[in-house]
Amino acid sequence: MKSLASVLLPVLLVPALSAQCFETNLGVLAPRGANAPGVGDDELFDLQPLNFAFPIGGVAASYTHAHVQTNGVVFLTNGALSGATTTGFSTNAAAQLTNLRGNSGQPPRIAPFWRDLVLDAANNGAVWINNTLPGKFVVTWQNAIQFQTPGPLFTIQAQLFATGEVSFAYGPTTDSVAPVILGVSAGNGIAAVPGVDFSQANTSGSTQLMFERFPGGAFDLALRCLRFTPNGGGGFDVLSSLPASHTSYGQGCYDMAVESFYQGFATAVPAAAALTGQSMVLTPTTNGYTAVWGGGSYIAPTGAATTLVIADDGDTTVTPSQPLPSPFGAATDLRVHANGIVSLGPVPQNFPGTNPYTPTPAALLAAGRTAFWSWHDYNPTEVGSGRVKYEEVLVGADTVACITWDGVENFPPAPIANPSTLQFQLNLGSGQVRLVWVDIDDNTTSQFGSGHVIGFSPGGASADPGSIVLATALPRTTSPDRQALQLSATPAPRSTASSGTTVTYTTTNIPEAAPGSGIYLGANILSLAGVPVPGVELSFLGAPGCRAHVLALNLTQTLVGGSPMLAVTFDIPAGVPTGFELFAQSCALVVPFSLPNGQNGFGLVTSNGIRSYISPD
Repeated sequence: MKSLASVLLPVLLVPALSAQCFETNLGVLAPRGANAPGVGDDELFDLQPLNFAFPIGGVAASYTHAHVQTNGVVFLTNGALSGATTTGFSTNAAAQLTNLRGNSGQPPRIAPFWRDLVLDAANNGAVWINNTLPGKFVVTWQNAIQFQTPGPLFTIQAQLFATGEVSFAYGPTTDSVAPVILGVSAGNGIAAVPGVDFSQANTSGSTQLMFERFPGGAFDLALRCLRFTPNGGGGFDVLSSLPASHTSYGQGCYDMAVESFYQGFATAVPAAAALTGQSMVLTPTTNGYTAVWGGGSYIAPTGAATTLVIADDGDTTVTPSQPLPSPFGAATDLRVHANGIVSLGPVPQNFPGTNPYTPTPAALLAAGRTAFWSWHDYNPTEVGSGRVKYEEVLVGADTVACITWDGVENFPPAPIANPSTLQFQLNLGSGQVRLVWVDIDDNTTSQFGSGHVIGFSPGGASADPGSIVLATALPRTTSPDRQALQLSATPAPRSTASSGTTVTYTTTNIPEAAPGSGIYLGANILSLAGVPVPGVELSFLGAPGCRAHVLALNLTQTLVGGSPMLAVTFDIPAGVPTGFELFAQSCALVVPFSLPNGQNGFGLVTSNGIRSYISPD
C-alpha cells in the first residue's frame, strides 16, 4: 500500500503565497491628527508610509504611501494626499464601479469591502495599521458595523506585499445589508471590465482592475482569504481559499453513563407500589458499588436510638463510631437530610436546579456530595410525625449504623396522616449499604408534589443513564462514567509551495485493552474519503452503536501505550492543492464483552471523524 504522503507529494499545484491569510499583529490604531485614532465614520486617516514600493500601474509605476479610509478602502500615493472622497460608498452598481476605477489622474485603490462602515469605540471597533513587518503593509477594520444597522460586527483585513501581491481576509460574520464592491484597481480611470466570482480561482488577464459586486445579504466570502498575485501579463490571478482547518464530524462510541443510577417516580402512588416491602443492597467495589434488588431486612430501632434534630427540608451531621469505608474514601461523618438522603462527609448536600423538596434526576446527577437517595418530601417536624433516628447495632461481627425514618410524615401537613417508614443500613466494617422500605405512603395531595427519586450518585456531575426500573434492571455495577473515543488534530493543516505541516492526531478516552492491564491499543486511520454522517453502523461486526467515518484505510498508524490518551503524527507535505481534504478516524481494541454492560462482542470501539481542509492560510 502506498503511504498517504506518497499520494500527496506529486501534487504541486499551489502558486507561491507569501504569507498566511490573517495577520494577527495588527500594529497601531490608525492616527487621525488630533482626533481619536482608529475610530470614526466616513473618515480618512493620516497618510502612512508603506516602507516599500508597491508595484501597480496607474498614474505611476509604484507607490510608497497609503491613505486609509474607514469605509473599507485604501488609496495609494507617493507621499501626497490621495485627494479621495471620504464617502464614495454608493449602492448604485455603476457608481460603485466608477469609484473603484477612479477618474483620470486619481491613484490606485485597494478595496477589501467598500461600503458605508462605522468604526465605533462602543463596539470595540477600530482601524489598525502595521507598516513594521518586512515587505508587508497591513490594514485591519476590526469590529466594523454598517451605518445605521444593529449588526453584525465583522472584521476584514487587507495586506499589501512588496512583491505586488494583495490579500483580503474576512471574518466569519462578514456580510452586507446593502450592495458592496470589493477588488483591486490601478485607478486613473482604468477601462471597465466585467466583474468576476471571487469564490473561484480567476484571472484579470492583462488589466489591473478586478472586482466582484455583491447585492445586499449575498456576501459569500466570510471566513475566506483572497490572494491577488501579479500574473506576469500585466494583471492578477486570484485564488480564494478557506483557512486550513480540522473539523470533527460524526460520533464515537461509547458514551457510558455508568457511575450513577436512579428510578424516578412522578407521584407517590407508583412509588408506594414499587417500594413498600422492598429493599436494595449496595456492595462496594473498587470504583463504585454493585447494587442488587432485595436482600435487606428491617432492623427496628430500639429505645436506645438517638432522635436526630432535623428541620423540615433540613439536615444534620452524624459521626459514626468508626468511619464508613467507601470506594471514594472512608467517611468519618455522614450528612442526614430530612428528605431521605444520606451523604458521605459533613458538608450539606446541594440540589442543583431544584430545591430540597422537589426530587429531580438532574439534581441527583449534579449534586456535589456522594449520596444514597430515597428522596421525597418528608416532614419530621409535623405535629404527630415520627422522627428520624440513628442507632448502631451489631449484626454478627459487624457494626451497622441504622438511620430510620420511623413513621415520618409526608406533605401535605396535618390533619392528613400519611407516615412512611424506611431505613438506611450502613455497615461500618464492610461499607455495604442497604435501603429498606417498610411502608411508603401513597398520598398525592401535597401542593409541592409527591414524587420520589431513588438511587446512588457520586459527588459531582454524572452523565444521565435514564430512569431504570430497579426491581428488574439490577444488578448493576457502577464505575466512573466513560466518554466515547475522541479524536482531535492540531495544528491547522497548512501547505504552501515550499512548506507543509506536521499534524498531531490525538485519541483520548481509550479503554484498557483488557480490564486492569494498563495497556491501551488502537489505530489511527487516514483516508482520502470520508463517509457522510452518521457513518456506517458496525453492528454487523459485533460493535453495535459504533460507526465507520472513513471510506478506506489509505494509511494506518498503530496506537499502543500505557495511557488512555495516545498520539501519532503525520506530515502534510508542501505543494498540496488548496481545498484538498484528508479524513481521519481512530479505533481502539478491547477484550470482547469487557466493556461496562457487557456490550461489543467484536472488541472494537471507534472515534468521531476528522475532516482536514488543507490550505496555505
